[in-house]
Amino acid sequence: MLNIMFSSLTRRLTKQPAVKHKRYLVSTAGLPNLGDEFITRAWLQYLARYEPESDIWLDCSNPSHASLLFKDIHPHLHVVNTLWQLVWNTQHLLHDSAAAAEQMKHWIDDAGTPREDLGIDLLRNVDSIHFLGGGYINQMWKANALLLTAAYQAKRRNPTLRLYATGLGLYPLEGIDKQLVSEALHIFDHASVRDKESAELTGIERLPDDAFLALADESWKDLEYPGRAFVCLQQDVVGKHPDAIRTITDSLLKSGISENEPLTIVEAIPPDDAWSAEQFENIWPSEVRVLPFTRLWNIGIPSNPDAVWISSRFHVHLLAAAAGAKGLALQFGNDYYNVKHQSLLDIGTGWDTLHIHDNVENMPHVATCNAQFTSIAARLSQQKMNEASLLYGSEQ
Repeated sequence: MLNIMFSSLTRRLTKQPAVKHKRYLVSTAGLPNLGDEFITRAWLQYLARYEPESDIWLDCSNPSHASLLFKDIHPHLHVVNTLWQLVWNTQHLLHDSAAAAEQMKHWIDDAGTPREDLGIDLLRNVDSIHFLGGGYINQMWKANALLLTAAYQAKRRNPTLRLYATGLGLYPLEGIDKQLVSEALHIFDHASVRDKESAELTGIERLPDDAFLALADESWKDLEYPGRAFVCLQQDVVGKHPDAIRTITDSLLKSGISENEPLTIVEAIPPDDAWSAEQFENIWPSEVRVLPFTRLWNIGIPSNPDAVWISSRFHVHLLAAAAGAKGLALQFGNDYYNVKHQSLLDIGTGWDTLHIHDNVENMPHVATCNAQFTSIAARLSQQKMNEASLLYGSEQ
């Protein structure tokens, strides 16, 4: 009897070997672009904590940069661009989405793309494919709907394959491209979107943006960066707007920033986001400096709660507000960005908006905040952790 009891106790105390899966993640990481990189790192850190023995395959548009950005985060990380390369291989069918989808399905079923066949074979034999959050599948980049088509076809070939999508921004989306996305997502084991327009478009549950996964601790904050005035004025997607410079500086002054304080230009995409520094130098009386992407990445987001931020970028809005800062979200009359920023206003960042194209409203605005948003962000972070546990916790 004593031997039986000892044997039973030994089994309970002996650490069970970790289950090793093949996880396949898809994102737009590697440009680099702060928001996409931040989300990808959050999921890699999560998997490093809960599945350190699993093989992690990250499929992204620029594996070279991504390998540097995410080195040492997960011990079994491999970086490829198989799915992205397959999408690029359909560029000759850009104006015929239906034909492009049939071509993609054929490749996943029968290979026939000699340079990508090894990657396709891997894709068909992983345990899960997870499309990480972001606004990369919509009408602006319509070919990217084929990413979901490839996963759809892989699951049809291998029914045990689990498909996940979290925090996607799918608006705007229409016609055959909307049909392709809906067809694919219909067989996903789990899918969520981050804004109400995407939810209404697809009937998929709305949950927080994937960036909230990383906000459970303080590691994403830079508590040492000096200064209170921050501007992130992009040029990609919306173009350059030198006419906005004066309105931005006037809004900073109206929001309590002194002209004797330094002004920091935030480089979320290097070096593109630094384009406005010279423009601001011409009219801002004090120092104008650029906060490089490398510092944002290595140290974190400046988190002075007394700061004033003006940003056209969605994830800069999200992170600065979560740090407690006042801010203004720049609007360009662009549905894609308006929906993204509105999704943050809906959850209570408390920021005001500054409309660049509206001559009537193109006046200085006062930066605002919601004093409760740091608490809201913490709650949303826990909600995102629950979603992550739903995907990966059940298979342990």
